[in-house]
Amino acid sequence: MLSNKSGSSVLTTPIIIAFGIMIVTVLLLLVVEVIMPYLWYEKLSSTSIKYVYLMEEFGYLTNKEVNLLKDDLENQGFKMKNINIEYTNNKVDYGEPIYLKIFYKYELKIPLASSKLIDLQVERNSVCKR
Repeated sequence: MLSNKSGSSVLTTPIIIAFGIMIVTVLLLLVVEVIMPYLWYEKLSSTSIKYVYLMEEFGYLTNKEVNLLKDDLENQGFKMKNINIEYTNNKVDYGEPIYLKIFYKYELKIPLASSKLIDLQVERNSVCKR
């Protein structure tokens, strides 16, 4: 009788442990996927700050700087087809407003569910300092 009970626990314990590990793994994947848009937003934000400093110095973004911005974003892993950039493209004088807006459509992929696009937008406003 004793050996019969211990034999069933030897079988069920690994099954329960394996099932628990699978559940924890799926939950971790979900948490990582939910956090990713925030990380991409921070990348956009830090890049926009860098280019707003250039705009403050020169009063606008030249075509060359816009291409550098796009290359910078692409090197960070952004898909260029999902990026839209609006900016001050005419030289402004000292104290006049400048702006940089970067829009990105992030594809959120949730395991065992559908994927959807999330709109990320970073907007920086400042004034020309030169």
